[in-house]
Amino acid sequence: MTMNSLSARRKISLIIVSACFCISMLFWGISYKGKRYVLLFRSSESKDLCLESRYIRTYKGQSSVSAFVDELLLGPETERYRPLFSPGTRASFCFVRDRVLYVNLTGHLLSETEGSCTIKDGMNIFKSNIKKNFKNIKKIEMFADRKSMYECR
Repeated sequence: MTMNSLSARRKISLIIVSACFCISMLFWGISYKGKRYVLLFRSSESKDLCLESRYIRTYKGQSSVSAFVDELLLGPETERYRPLFSPGTRASFCFVRDRVLYVNLTGHLLSETEGSCTIKDGMNIFKSNIKKNFKNIKKIEMFADRKSMYECR
């Protein structure tokens, strides 16, 4: 074998390896599910807290905390767990400033339903979820229909 044939084989091998790497990165980018978070919910059968893991994607103009809060308010995927608040509760606004999370929840929060947690328990679990997944947040200010209702430290 000549030196040129070895050099050509190396170039071809390098091109093949580079192409495989680019293709695998493309497939990974297409199939990216989002960042993994752990969500806590109260069991409907006992008083225990149960874990659910989810992959949550953020979209253009949306913060990771806002996406997490939206997903948390949707409730558990399992029927054996209770939602934190009454069905229909959504976040009107959700943002972080100076390590303080400000969340305004809709008025549905104020009406307790049989299948969900009590308001106080739901707020405590909400706080636990935020603290567990976002270590940079030190304080949570919660509002219902733009009225301050609870401060979690």
